[in-house]
Amino acid sequence: MKTNNERPQTAIYFFLLAIQILGVIVFVWQQLPAFRQVMLNPGEQPSIDAYSEAVIFAVSFGMQISYWCRLLYIPVPFLRSNIFLNHLFLFLGRLSFIFGSALFSVVIFRHVPELGLETDALLMARRGMVFVASLFALFCASLEVERLGQAFGSDRN
Repeated sequence: MKTNNERPQTAIYFFLLAIQILGVIVFVWQQLPAFRQVMLNPGEQPSIDAYSEAVIFAVSFGMQISYWCRLLYIPVPFLRSNIFLNHLFLFLGRLSFIFGSALFSVVIFRHVPELGLETDALLMARRGMVFVASLFALFCASLEVERLGQAFGSDRN
């Protein structure tokens, strides 16, 4: 039976996890047009409006706040063993970073080598920092989903 203290922590855990998952969805949804543009026109800086950049920054920041608050203050709730959910969440954790990996590969191995002398270095540096921060937020969210999968596993580590 759960104590009175465990119920609020479990609710907070799932709330923080939901923020991270929603952040992944918003990030992928926001970045698909830029991803498509980089694939079709390597070496050309994609046109992204200030609103999109602000959304990406805010989403990444929110994901990081949720991740670190959960990691430092809220334990993964004790869940009974369920091999199906164990495998499902481990799979989703790995799957959640595929877009980030694909985006990284396209940008680093296809787009950056094609950049010319007319490239705006300051814009590239700013977008590069947001890009790396976003990838790190995606990575942290995938770790969190994998931790949930491990909580459903029989061997807890």
